[in-house]
Parts: sequence; C-alpha cells; structure tokens
Amino acid sequence: MNTAMTVIVLLVCSDVIYMIQGRVIADPRCRCPKVHAGGVTTSLIIKLTRYPPRSHCSKEEVIVTLITGGLLCLDPNGNFAKTLIERQTKANQQRQNQRSIETLSPHATTST
Repeated sequence: MNTAMTVIVLLVCSDVIYMIQGRVIADPRCRCPKVHAGGVTTSLIIKLTRYPPRSHCSKEEVIVTLITGGLLCLDPNGNFAKTLIERQTKANQQRQNQRSIETLSPHATTST
C-alpha cells in the first residue's frame, strides 16, 4: 500500500510539473494589456525590447525595462516609442559597423 501511494504521488507531481512547463512555453496572451502613451525620462530606461505581432498576440509590443526593475509598455505608434526605436536601430547599426571595421582592419605586427 505504501509503495502504491508513493507511485501515485510521484505521478501526480510529474503531471503538475508538465502542465506548469507547458503554460510557460505557450503563453496565449499579449504582454501589454495596457500601454503608456506618454514619455519616460530616458535616463531611467536600461533596455528596450520590441515584440512583433505573433500568433497569440496580433499587435506589436514595445516594452522598456527601467532602472527600478519595473517594466513599462509603450504605445508602438506613439512618437516617444518611435524615437526610442530609431535611436536603438542607429546604435545597433553603429555597433555593427564598428565591429566590421575592426574585423577588416589589419592586425598590428611588430618588426624586430
């Protein structure tokens, strides 16, 4: 009887863990049910994340991570979000150009 109860408890626990993992992987909702239309002090923003429309969320989402650790959803069609996205795109292009320049430049050689 004791062995049967142990097996049942283990099976129930494994089923619960399987269901929890499935929910984490397939979150059927948008991340931003409400968006902030106004601006935020840019010095408080440490990260900008864009999510394109997906099968479970038909709208584009723009989320900023603040210094405080909080997340704030911005209106992707608003001027503030568009400006932030443009700045991020330019910064990424500059980093990419810098990396390609470093890759193409010859390494310094020492002569004796």
